[in-house]
Amino acid sequence: MAFAVFLAWQFWPFGGSTSAEGDGGQQGQGNGGGGSGGNALGPDGPIKHIVFLIKENRTFDNYFATYPGAEGTTTGGTLSCTGNVCNPGDDYELTVAPDIQPHDITHGFSSGLYAINGGQMNGFNIIGSGQDMSGYAHFERNGIPNYWAYADRFVLADHFFTSMYGPTFPEHLYTVAAQAYGIVDNKTSTDHEGSYCDDPTEFTPHFRQDLTPAEQRKIMNYEERFTDDFPNMIYKINPYWESIRTCIDVKTLPDKLEAAGIDWKYYANVDQWMNALQAIRHVRDDPVKWARVQPPEDFIKDIKAGQMPEVSWLIPPESYNEHPGEGVSVCAGENWTVTQINAVMRSEYWASTAIVVAWDDFGGFYDGVAPPHYDIMGLGPRTPALIVSPYTRRGDSPEGGSVDDTVYEFSSVLRFIEELHQLNPLTERDAQANPLEGAFDFSEPPNTDPLILKLRDDCPYGTSFSDMVPGSPAVRGIGVPWG
Repeated sequence: MAFAVFLAWQFWPFGGSTSAEGDGGQQGQGNGGGGSGGNALGPDGPIKHIVFLIKENRTFDNYFATYPGAEGTTTGGTLSCTGNVCNPGDDYELTVAPDIQPHDITHGFSSGLYAINGGQMNGFNIIGSGQDMSGYAHFERNGIPNYWAYADRFVLADHFFTSMYGPTFPEHLYTVAAQAYGIVDNKTSTDHEGSYCDDPTEFTPHFRQDLTPAEQRKIMNYEERFTDDFPNMIYKINPYWESIRTCIDVKTLPDKLEAAGIDWKYYANVDQWMNALQAIRHVRDDPVKWARVQPPEDFIKDIKAGQMPEVSWLIPPESYNEHPGEGVSVCAGENWTVTQINAVMRSEYWASTAIVVAWDDFGGFYDGVAPPHYDIMGLGPRTPALIVSPYTRRGDSPEGGSVDDTVYEFSSVLRFIEELHQLNPLTERDAQANPLEGAFDFSEPPNTDPLILKLRDDCPYGTSFSDMVPGSPAVRGIGVPWG
């Protein structure tokens, strides 16, 4: 029975996972990036609008392994496991990634721990029972040219880590609450209408909230030595879990924004995996707050109407979130992202906006940089992160952009918003997080020239922008093109 449960974690569509609230850890600082140079982050500063755009399931090396000046690799480590013993295996050369990943790759809590392997970053080949090497793949510039163009002009963060080991649901909780209430997996049932607080049949495991410091240290020690007793270490951790409804009550950043009179919206479709606020009971039950949860196509509508919120979370429709498998095209997802950013750049808001584009978990793809181990939840493997603003730090990238190696996680974006609006942190995670200091330089005049990128017309048939018919299912979420 125990082995069957183990396999369920490994092969669950979004991976098996474990998660608990952060209980400490040092603030992440990178080797470079430095301070914010004449820091003008605050109510009187030039940044008035923030967009946190969150996509799905990619690592830094999967998208930017060969970007000039960034820390990346096209050679991945592996493990060779015999019985309960795992030893370093042969290096594996990353292949060129396809636009459409043929299938999902397990990427839950335990998979993240195997992949990291105590910081050796060589266990990606043993997740999913060691049957899948498709995660050892990377894109080149011609595969995601517009994402690379943003890196050329603005900031590419190459030490931006996921907040926990995975998977999707708890990672998205971190993007609004700087914690996941210890949740370590996705929901257990998908066969009923509604989702999260709207479906009473959904449960998920989470770390007990009464763990003692000694118990947390013990769990962290197990996580550091996760392959020492392969594959049994997870059975030493899961006794600290219990099952709860996928409907919780923790304080969120939208709560603090609402109380402070700061305009915000959470653009996400209801009943999709990535809608974190649908799992927050007091938000779901509050008509005022829930009215601020709107479909993603409303983002461009609000910009055109002159009603862009001060703080926006932007969660793509699932057809454009770049999640591996299910026929999802990275090219089409990139077009969707470009459409949203073009809309901001063509608007009156561009000169006062900062956009952060990140991906929510590692998705089973290889990455070679070890994350800090802050607490029993993570950090998890690196995600790509693009920071786009007239005030981003200039550097040696082709169009004057820079590579920022300061250590960030999702809580860093929340800390940035908190400092902008002089709000107290929610948890120890955002209290210790670096507020994107290495990405901005307010001492230099801003470069307000918009970078309007052309949408690609070489996406697979049915997902390229030129094939879309307004009002069809394929175009929902793209909104009205800006040319």
